[in-house]
Amino acid sequence: MSDRADRILDATADLFVRFGAGKTTVDDIARAAGVSKGSVYLEFAGKRELAEALVEREFRAYLTAVNTTVDSDPEGGRLSRVYRHALDELLARPLMRALYTRDADVLGTMLLRHGPARYAPRVLLGRRFVERLQRAGLVRADLDPDTLSEAMAVLSAGLILAPPVLGRDQGASPEAIELLTTMLTDLAEPPDGSGDITAGKRAFADLCRELGEQLSG
Repeated sequence: MSDRADRILDATADLFVRFGAGKTTVDDIARAAGVSKGSVYLEFAGKRELAEALVEREFRAYLTAVNTTVDSDPEGGRLSRVYRHALDELLARPLMRALYTRDADVLGTMLLRHGPARYAPRVLLGRRFVERLQRAGLVRADLDPDTLSEAMAVLSAGLILAPPVLGRDQGASPEAIELLTTMLTDLAEPPDGSGDITAGKRAFADLCRELGEQLSG
Protein backbone atom coordinates (compact mmCIF):
# COMPACT_ATOMS: atom_id res chain seq x y z
CA MET A 1 0.00 0.00 0.00
CA SER A 2 1.34 3.44 -0.93
CA ASP A 3 2.09 6.23 1.55
CA ARG A 4 -0.75 8.20 0.00
CA ALA A 5 -3.19 5.34 0.57
CA ASP A 6 -2.08 5.10 4.21
CA ARG A 7 -2.59 8.84 4.62
CA ILE A 8 -6.07 8.55 3.16
CA LEU A 9 -6.90 5.67 5.51
CA ASP A 10 -5.58 7.64 8.50
CA ALA A 11 -7.81 10.57 7.58
CA THR A 12 -10.79 8.27 7.06
CA ALA A 13 -10.29 6.65 10.47
CA ASP A 14 -10.21 10.03 12.18
CA LEU A 15 -13.35 11.23 10.41
CA PHE A 16 -15.25 8.00 11.06
CA VAL A 17 -14.46 8.28 14.77
CA ARG A 18 -15.37 11.96 14.99
CA PHE A 19 -18.43 12.10 12.75
CA GLY A 20 -19.39 8.54 11.81
CA ALA A 21 -19.11 6.70 8.51
CA GLY A 22 -22.51 7.82 7.29
CA LYS A 23 -21.71 11.52 7.65
CA THR A 24 -18.26 11.30 6.09
CA THR A 25 -17.95 11.98 2.36
CA VAL A 26 -15.09 11.34 -0.05
CA ASP A 27 -14.68 15.11 -0.29
CA ASP A 28 -14.22 15.25 3.49
CA ILE A 29 -11.65 12.47 3.33
CA ALA A 30 -9.67 14.09 0.52
CA ARG A 31 -9.61 17.42 2.35
CA ALA A 32 -8.46 15.84 5.61
CA ALA A 33 -5.78 13.79 3.85
CA GLY A 34 -4.50 16.79 1.92
CA VAL A 35 -5.07 15.18 -1.48
CA SER A 36 -7.46 15.70 -4.36
CA LYS A 37 -10.70 13.76 -4.65
CA GLY A 38 -9.28 12.18 -7.79
CA SER A 39 -6.29 10.92 -5.81
CA VAL A 40 -8.64 9.12 -3.43
CA TYR A 41 -10.25 7.34 -6.38
CA LEU A 42 -6.83 6.40 -7.75
CA GLU A 43 -6.21 4.45 -4.54
CA PHE A 44 -9.74 3.17 -3.86
CA ALA A 45 -12.64 2.50 -6.21
CA GLY A 46 -15.10 4.22 -3.89
CA LYS A 47 -16.08 4.93 -0.32
CA ARG A 48 -17.18 1.33 0.25
CA GLU A 49 -13.83 -0.07 -0.86
CA LEU A 50 -12.05 2.56 1.20
CA ALA A 51 -14.06 1.59 4.28
CA GLU A 52 -13.29 -2.10 3.72
CA ALA A 53 -9.57 -1.40 3.45
CA LEU A 54 -9.74 0.64 6.64
CA VAL A 55 -11.55 -2.08 8.58
CA GLU A 56 -9.11 -4.74 7.38
CA ARG A 57 -6.13 -2.59 8.39
CA GLU A 58 -7.67 -1.92 11.80
CA PHE A 59 -8.38 -5.61 12.43
CA ARG A 60 -4.83 -6.55 11.44
CA ALA A 61 -3.38 -3.96 13.80
CA TYR A 62 -5.72 -5.16 16.53
CA LEU A 63 -4.73 -8.80 16.14
CA THR A 64 -1.02 -7.94 16.10
CA ALA A 65 -1.32 -5.81 19.23
CA VAL A 66 -3.29 -8.41 21.20
CA ASN A 67 -0.98 -11.24 20.18
CA THR A 68 2.07 -9.22 21.25
CA THR A 69 0.52 -8.47 24.63
CA VAL A 70 -0.56 -12.07 25.19
CA ASP A 71 2.89 -13.36 24.29
CA SER A 72 4.64 -10.97 26.70
CA ASP A 73 2.31 -11.84 29.62
CA PRO A 74 3.77 -14.69 31.75
CA GLU A 75 0.21 -15.97 32.23
CA GLY A 76 -0.88 -14.98 28.73
CA GLY A 77 -1.91 -18.44 27.57
CA ARG A 78 -4.79 -18.61 30.03
CA LEU A 79 -8.28 -17.93 28.69
CA SER A 80 -8.99 -15.16 31.20
CA ARG A 81 -5.78 -13.34 30.26
CA VAL A 82 -6.39 -13.66 26.52
CA TYR A 83 -9.95 -12.42 27.04
CA ARG A 84 -8.75 -9.49 29.13
CA HIS A 85 -6.04 -8.45 26.68
CA ALA A 86 -8.37 -8.78 23.67
CA LEU A 87 -11.02 -6.68 25.38
CA ASP A 88 -8.59 -4.04 26.64
CA GLU A 89 -7.13 -3.59 23.16
CA LEU A 90 -10.56 -3.36 21.54
CA LEU A 91 -11.77 -0.75 24.01
CA ALA A 92 -8.53 1.23 23.58
CA ARG A 93 -9.19 1.64 19.85
CA PRO A 94 -11.75 4.37 19.07
CA LEU A 95 -12.31 3.08 15.55
CA MET A 96 -12.98 -0.45 16.77
CA ARG A 97 -15.47 0.86 19.32
CA ALA A 98 -17.20 2.88 16.62
CA LEU A 99 -17.44 -0.17 14.34
CA TYR A 100 -19.19 -2.13 17.06
CA THR A 101 -21.58 0.66 18.04
CA ARG A 102 -22.36 3.74 15.97
CA ASP A 103 -20.98 2.40 12.68
CA ALA A 104 -22.04 -1.23 13.13
CA ASP A 105 -23.80 -0.98 9.76
CA VAL A 106 -20.40 -0.66 8.05
CA LEU A 107 -19.21 -3.94 9.51
CA GLY A 108 -22.61 -5.55 8.98
CA THR A 109 -22.56 -4.72 5.27
CA MET A 110 -19.10 -6.24 4.92
CA LEU A 111 -20.22 -9.39 6.72
CA LEU A 112 -23.09 -9.75 4.28
CA ARG A 113 -20.79 -9.30 1.28
CA HIS A 114 -17.89 -11.51 2.36
CA GLY A 115 -19.32 -13.85 5.00
CA PRO A 116 -18.69 -13.81 8.75
CA ALA A 117 -15.45 -15.81 8.65
CA ARG A 118 -13.57 -12.94 7.03
CA TYR A 119 -14.29 -10.65 9.95
CA ALA A 120 -14.10 -13.32 12.65
CA PRO A 121 -12.51 -10.93 15.19
CA ARG A 122 -16.12 -10.00 15.97
CA VAL A 123 -16.21 -13.39 17.74
CA LEU A 124 -12.50 -13.73 18.40
CA LEU A 125 -12.38 -16.55 20.94
CA GLY A 126 -14.39 -19.20 19.13
CA ARG A 127 -15.02 -22.89 19.64
CA ARG A 128 -11.80 -24.20 18.07
CA PHE A 129 -9.66 -21.94 20.23
CA VAL A 130 -11.50 -22.98 23.40
CA GLU A 131 -11.06 -26.64 22.44
CA ARG A 132 -7.30 -26.16 22.07
CA LEU A 133 -7.15 -24.61 25.53
CA GLN A 134 -9.10 -27.56 26.89
CA ARG A 135 -6.56 -29.96 25.38
CA ALA A 136 -3.82 -27.88 27.02
CA GLY A 137 -5.54 -28.22 30.39
CA LEU A 138 -6.27 -24.48 30.57
CA VAL A 139 -10.07 -24.72 30.39
CA ARG A 140 -12.29 -27.13 32.29
CA ALA A 141 -13.03 -30.21 30.19
CA ASP A 142 -16.68 -30.35 31.27
CA LEU A 143 -17.55 -27.00 29.68
CA ASP A 144 -19.13 -26.89 26.22
CA PRO A 145 -16.81 -24.88 23.92
CA ASP A 146 -19.65 -23.36 21.88
CA THR A 147 -21.51 -22.21 24.98
CA LEU A 148 -18.39 -20.72 26.56
CA SER A 149 -17.47 -18.91 23.34
CA GLU A 150 -20.99 -17.51 23.03
CA ALA A 151 -20.99 -16.35 26.65
CA MET A 152 -17.71 -14.49 26.18
CA ALA A 153 -19.02 -12.83 23.01
CA VAL A 154 -22.20 -11.70 24.78
CA LEU A 155 -20.24 -10.31 27.73
CA SER A 156 -17.86 -8.47 25.41
CA ALA A 157 -20.73 -6.96 23.44
CA GLY A 158 -22.33 -5.81 26.68
CA LEU A 159 -19.15 -4.07 27.80
CA ILE A 160 -18.97 -2.25 24.47
CA LEU A 161 -22.64 -1.35 24.06
CA ALA A 162 -23.66 -0.58 27.64
CA PRO A 163 -21.40 2.40 28.53
CA PRO A 164 -23.03 4.90 26.10
CA VAL A 165 -26.44 3.95 27.49
CA LEU A 166 -25.09 4.46 31.02
CA GLY A 167 -23.57 7.81 30.12
CA ARG A 168 -19.94 6.66 30.04
CA ASP A 169 -18.17 8.10 27.01
CA GLN A 170 -14.84 6.37 27.67
CA GLY A 171 -16.11 2.80 27.62
CA ALA A 172 -16.49 0.20 30.33
CA SER A 173 -14.92 0.89 33.71
CA PRO A 174 -11.73 -0.93 34.70
CA GLU A 175 -13.62 -2.36 37.65
CA ALA A 176 -16.25 -3.96 35.40
CA ILE A 177 -13.59 -5.48 33.15
CA GLU A 178 -11.65 -6.81 36.13
CA LEU A 179 -14.80 -8.35 37.61
CA LEU A 180 -15.65 -10.14 34.36
CA THR A 181 -12.09 -11.43 34.05
CA THR A 182 -12.25 -12.81 37.59
CA MET A 183 -15.62 -14.42 36.87
CA LEU A 184 -14.18 -16.08 33.76
CA THR A 185 -11.21 -17.38 35.75
CA ASP A 186 -13.47 -18.86 38.42
CA LEU A 187 -15.95 -20.32 35.94
CA ALA A 188 -13.80 -21.71 33.15
CA GLU A 189 -10.28 -22.38 34.37
CA PRO A 190 -8.90 -25.22 36.52
CA PRO A 191 -9.12 -24.19 40.19
CA ASP A 192 -5.53 -25.26 40.84
CA GLY A 193 -4.15 -22.95 38.13
CA SER A 194 -2.73 -25.84 36.13
CA GLY A 195 -2.34 -26.11 32.37
CA ASP A 196 0.24 -25.57 29.63
CA ILE A 197 0.51 -21.79 29.27
CA THR A 198 2.97 -22.06 26.38
CA ALA A 199 0.47 -24.19 24.46
CA GLY A 200 -2.20 -21.58 25.16
CA LYS A 201 -0.02 -18.80 23.76
CA ARG A 202 0.73 -20.93 20.72
CA ALA A 203 -2.98 -21.55 20.18
CA PHE A 204 -3.71 -17.83 20.26
CA ALA A 205 -0.82 -17.01 17.93
CA ASP A 206 -2.14 -19.61 15.48
CA LEU A 207 -5.62 -18.12 15.77
CA CYS A 208 -4.34 -14.63 15.00
CA ARG A 209 -2.41 -15.93 11.99
CA GLU A 210 -5.49 -17.75 10.67
CA LEU A 211 -7.66 -14.67 11.09
CA GLY A 212 -5.07 -12.57 9.30
CA GLU A 213 -5.10 -15.01 6.39
CA GLN A 214 -8.90 -14.84 6.26
CA LEU A 215 -8.70 -11.06 5.98
CA SER A 216 -6.57 -11.53 2.86
CA GLY A 217 -9.13 -13.88 1.30
